[in-house]
Amino acid sequence: MGDFKSYDSLLSIGYPTVDIVDRAANNKIVTKGAPNNVPDQVLIQGTVFPSNAIVSFQWHGGQAFPGTPQADWQILGTKGSLRLSSTSWSLNVGRPATKLELYDANTGILENVLVEKDQWDELPYMAHNIARLYEAYRKKEWYPDFEWAVKRHEMLEEMWERFDADK
Repeated sequence: MGDFKSYDSLLSIGYPTVDIVDRAANNKIVTKGAPNNVPDQVLIQGTVFPSNAIVSFQWHGGQAFPGTPQADWQILGTKGSLRLSSTSWSLNVGRPATKLELYDANTGILENVLVEKDQWDELPYMAHNIARLYEAYRKKEWYPDFEWAVKRHEMLEEMWERFDADK
C-alpha cells in the first residue's frame, strides 16, 4: 500500500474512566472507574504513495454499536475499495470475525477475500502473527523491520503531539 504521503488524525478520550479487568480471572473487575488518559477514539485519514489511494481508519474503545465493527479500515481507489473490519481493535493479533472485503467499482461486485489456510492456523490466535513473522524471516520475505517500526513510531509520536496540543 505504501507509506502515507499526507494524513490527518483525530484522537479523543470518549471514556474518561474505565474499569481495569483481569481477563485471566473470568473478567473480574480489579479497579472500578480508574481515570483514563489514553485516547480511545482514533481517526486517521490520508493518502499513500505511490498510488495516491485514500486511506480511512477508525478505531474506538467501549462497546461497538450493534452490527458495526470496532475497527474499520478502508482503502478507497479509483478501481474499487478494500475494507478490513474487525470486532476487535487488536488487528495485529487477528480474530475469527475479522473480515476483508473487496469492492470492484467497474462491476459493482462486492466479495469477501478469504485468506488461504496454512499450518499456522492450527496455533492459538495470539501466536498466528509471530509465527508468520518468523516464517517470513526464515524465507527471507519482507517483514516489518526496525526501520519500518521507527517510521510507525514517528507517526504515532506526531499523532500524540497533536492530541496533546489540542487539550
